[in-house]
Amino acid sequence: MIERNFWFRTAIVVIAFSAIIFLIDTMRRIWDFLGDLLLVFFLAYLVGSLIIHTVRSLMRIPGMKRPLAILIVYLVLISILAVIGALVIPATITQVVELAQRIPAYVERLPEFVTAAEDYLAGFDIEVDLTTLLQVEQLGGIAANLQESITSNAIGLLGNVVAVVLAISLIIVISFYVVLDGGRRLNEALKVLPRNAERETRYVLGVIDETFRSYLRGMMLISLIYGVGTASVMLATGLPAALPTALVSSLLLAVPFVGDWLALALPLIIAAVAGDFTDLITVLLVLLFIQQVMLNILSPRILGSAVRMPAMLVVIAVVLGARLAGITGALLGVPTMGVIYTLAVHYGMVIRQRREAEEQARILESRAATTRAAESRAQAEEEALAALEAMAAAEALAELEAAQAAAESTSQQHLLRDDPEGEPQQAPATDDTPAQEPSVRPASDARGAPTGDDASPGGQSEQQGVSR
Repeated sequence: MIERNFWFRTAIVVIAFSAIIFLIDTMRRIWDFLGDLLLVFFLAYLVGSLIIHTVRSLMRIPGMKRPLAILIVYLVLISILAVIGALVIPATITQVVELAQRIPAYVERLPEFVTAAEDYLAGFDIEVDLTTLLQVEQLGGIAANLQESITSNAIGLLGNVVAVVLAISLIIVISFYVVLDGGRRLNEALKVLPRNAERETRYVLGVIDETFRSYLRGMMLISLIYGVGTASVMLATGLPAALPTALVSSLLLAVPFVGDWLALALPLIIAAVAGDFTDLITVLLVLLFIQQVMLNILSPRILGSAVRMPAMLVVIAVVLGARLAGITGALLGVPTMGVIYTLAVHYGMVIRQRREAEEQARILESRAATTRAAESRAQAEEEALAALEAMAAAEALAELEAAQAAAESTSQQHLLRDDPEGEPQQAPATDDTPAQEPSVRPASDARGAPTGDDASPGGQSEQQGVSR
């Protein structure tokens, strides 16, 4: 058949591979053109989903109505954003500018740290020229350029912050309409699908909603805890740029594998440059404690099953997400891969169960066919045995009839010998032997003379004469 032809199958594989490449390229172009807008709508849907679940939790309070719960949630959310916009963002920008102004002073202290590190390593017989390796002489020029860049781009940084605030505002407005709808329009739209398609679509949407909601809620809570801890320990030790460092560290913590180390390295660098050894040890111990508690205790409980997938898939998700959408893609790549992995596992199990059911059905059908064949053979054997029994019964009956006929013949011959004068006495009829007709007589006697009705009176006279 043509389906089994090697070239036909090769052509099918090539066509499918080309179609996949074309589809990926088309999706990339669509993402380049509409990626930002699609990302805003998707984030609005996720925020709306989080708020819907929060509203449902508030409605468990006696007397709490849905409109009042929605109003409370959005008032709290807008208040938090207002506080962040009025207090945190200006303070963060101010601390970034102050950090840029202190960079030259920090750079001047670097040779002391490098010399101390070389002396420390020399105590272990490790000779390393860190001054040449790190090119300390050139750090002054790098620091001056960095200071000038940060100072000159302060207005641009403020513009980026304003753009982020506007995007967040748009996300909140769109999410408000999502919460008001409550999924009713989507529910009505899904009802037009066939029953099986509707069930599968609802399952896929449920997996997407649960995975992203669990992941974003968990990472927001973990990042908030780590950011507050970082800002608190840096403010307590008097280190500069506590707010921007805490903000960047909390965002870095959300990146799998490398995020926790990057989130720990940034505060330690500032503590090593701007503080003393005691400040460095204090920041290190506090942040290590927070990370260990979150990573070992809180993270599995908060994230739940959102990222329960192989580590290789997590790495691939981060790399692809960062390549497609930058930091946002790196953060959302993990739950996206989590959705794909969950669906793959689910439908893989469905296919496996279907194959096992088909195999079980084939086994049952084979057993039924074997049973039917055995029943047919048993029935044939019973019929053959019945036929043999019938033949044996027929042979026995024939032998019995032959024996009865022989016995009757012998009895009649004995009666003829005992009564030579004439008519033999008829044997009485029994139940087993049928009664003989009176008219039946033997054709001749032992001597060959005619007897019975066929013998004439003359013949009888001759027989009497011979007897005398």
